[in-house]
Amino acid sequence: MGLIILFLFPLTFFLAIGVLIYIIINMKKEQKTPNLKISSHTLLQLYLYLISFITLGVLVIGIGLTSKVSLSYKISIPFSYTLSTANKEKDSIDYRDSEEFQECYSGEVMRFYNEDFCFDKSERKTELVTGISLIVSMSLLFGMHRYAISRISKQKSIVWIKKAYLFFSLLLYSLLTIILIPLTIYLLTSFFLFEPSPDMYYSPSAPAMSTATMITTIPLWIYFLKKTTELKEK
Repeated sequence: MGLIILFLFPLTFFLAIGVLIYIIINMKKEQKTPNLKISSHTLLQLYLYLISFITLGVLVIGIGLTSKVSLSYKISIPFSYTLSTANKEKDSIDYRDSEEFQECYSGEVMRFYNEDFCFDKSERKTELVTGISLIVSMSLLFGMHRYAISRISKQKSIVWIKKAYLFFSLLLYSLLTIILIPLTIYLLTSFFLFEPSPDMYYSPSAPAMSTATMITTIPLWIYFLKKTTELKEK
């Protein structure tokens, strides 16, 4: 999860800031006055599109996280989690003089690749609860805000706010997809071609999170590309 979330959260934040800057500049140009005046209708649409942008990004994280945990049950734990090998008694130094020898400082010993690894099963439960919570809450918030946008659009829609939303959404999911496709191919190839060795300390890098996130972002990329193209043709 780490790499994807560490990348997606800052990217979503900076793109959201970019949307705000873009909108403020365009409002100032359109009004052609030195003093920036923003109507309540404009602010409402700005709010709805911005929250839609953020909630959809967080929803993608929730889907990836839940899929990661599900794949650990369907395929294997090492497919979803990179594991460290268990401590070996023969490698410990004077453990009897200090404390009782422990194979795992957290979690329990599990055997993969003819080697003992440590894995904390509670991590799966925590991530599953987190992922489902994100999916449910963000789906509700995204749906509510998109419904409000559709109602407002029937009255009076500010086109350039919609353009900004579509463009930055397209930028976000195209960048994610471009990064995730080669990363996922690399991780999947490394995982399935992995050859265990007696001196290994970690299992192969887990490809589940990047695979699930890539599968989610590709349709979003195509959707926003189609919507942006249709908007340009109007």
